[in-house]
Amino acid sequence: MMTSSRFRDRPLRGTDLIEIQRSNLRALLRHLHRELGSWILVAHKLGFRRSFILAFCDGSEPGNMALARSIARAVGLSLDDALAGKAPPRKAPALSLVTPPKAPRAPKGSRRKGGAS
Repeated sequence: MMTSSRFRDRPLRGTDLIEIQRSNLRALLRHLHRELGSWILVAHKLGFRRSFILAFCDGSEPGNMALARSIARAVGLSLDDALAGKAPPRKAPALSLVTPPKAPRAPKGSRRKGGAS
């Protein structure tokens, strides 16, 4: 008599994650998408196909622990924190060069005209 698997007693799909964990992982995926700007870049960072990630986001794919670990690693959280819905650590804001403020100008009638005196 042959069983489904000699290593696993439970079904293979959809039982690794509960719905609240899936919801938390979807929120982290949306965060990654905002940060990286494209689903293709998200897929490259996670090491999964874009179609699989999008199917997980829209709920047609239940996901698994491998995806959860990959998402947690990509956003810089532990697996437990990612599943619990903790926010990803904030990055320091990018430094931008700011032009120094212009020196205040003298009132219009007080300016001297001409050369050296």
